[in-house]
Amino acid sequence: MAENRTEIKQREYLIGDMSEIVGVSRDTLRFYEKKGIIKARKKENGYRYYLEEDLFRLMVILYKRKMNDSLEEIEGYIKGENSVEYMKKHLQTRIKQEEMKIHYHQQAIARMRLATKDIQMAEQYGGKCTWKNFPVAYQLGVCDSLHASLQKWFSLSSETGGLDMTYFYTEFSIKEGQMQEQGTKLFLYQEVGPFISSDFHLEQYPQTAPVPCIYTILESENIYPDEETACQMVRWGKEQGAEPTGVLYSNNMTSFLGEDSNIYFLELYMPVK
Repeated sequence: MAENRTEIKQREYLIGDMSEIVGVSRDTLRFYEKKGIIKARKKENGYRYYLEEDLFRLMVILYKRKMNDSLEEIEGYIKGENSVEYMKKHLQTRIKQEEMKIHYHQQAIARMRLATKDIQMAEQYGGKCTWKNFPVAYQLGVCDSLHASLQKWFSLSSETGGLDMTYFYTEFSIKEGQMQEQGTKLFLYQEVGPFISSDFHLEQYPQTAPVPCIYTILESENIYPDEETACQMVRWGKEQGAEPTGVLYSNNMTSFLGEDSNIYFLELYMPVK
C-alpha cells in the first residue's frame, strides 16, 4: 500500500491534463505560475508538468477563490504570514466584508421592488380615483419646501445606507379650490426598515397612521400637482359620501427622465374625515 501511495504522489500531469482535471484554462494556470502560487516542473524535452501535490495545492487555491479571496490575498499568505491566528483573523474580516455585500445587494433589491411597485401603481391607478390608506412610514423630517427636502435627502442618504429610499410627501392645504404649499415631509416606509443600516435607530422617529384617503396618480411634466386634479379628487370623494379634510399630499413616486423634459408620476393622497 505504501508503494502505491508513493507512486500516486509522483504521478505527472501535463498542463493540458491539469487544465482538464481542475477545470481552469491553461492561461489561468500559467498566470498562477507567474504569481508564484503554483510551480511547474520541466522535462528534458521542455514540457511543463505538475505532480499530485499540485492538485491538492490548486484545490486549496480554488476553494479560497470560491470564498472570494483575491489572488493578491492568496499570494500574500503563501509568501508571507501563514499562521492559524492570521488565517482566523483573515476569515473574520472576510465574513464581515461578505455580510456587507449581502446587505448592499438586499438594499438594491429593495429599491427595485419599490420601483416596480410604483410603476404597477401608476399603471393601475393613473388618472383614476380610488380609496387607499395613507402608507405606514417613519417620518424622518419636515422641511419648509420640496427644495429643502431634497437637500435633506442628500444628507441622509450620504450618512446612512438605505435612507435614499426615503420619499418626499409635499403637503398642500386646499380651500375654495386654491392650493397652498405647507412644506414637505420625508417618509421611509415601514416595510423598508429591515434594509436600513443597523446603526440608524428608526424607532426614535414618529410613524404615520393608515388613515383612509382619496387616492389617484397624476402623470405630469410638473413636479407639483395642479388644482384641477385636486378639485376632481374632492368632487369624487363627495360623490362617495366622504368629506375631505382640506389637505393633499403629493409624492413624486417615480420619474422618467427625457432629453428635454421629464415625466413625473405624482401619487396623491387626500385624507377624509
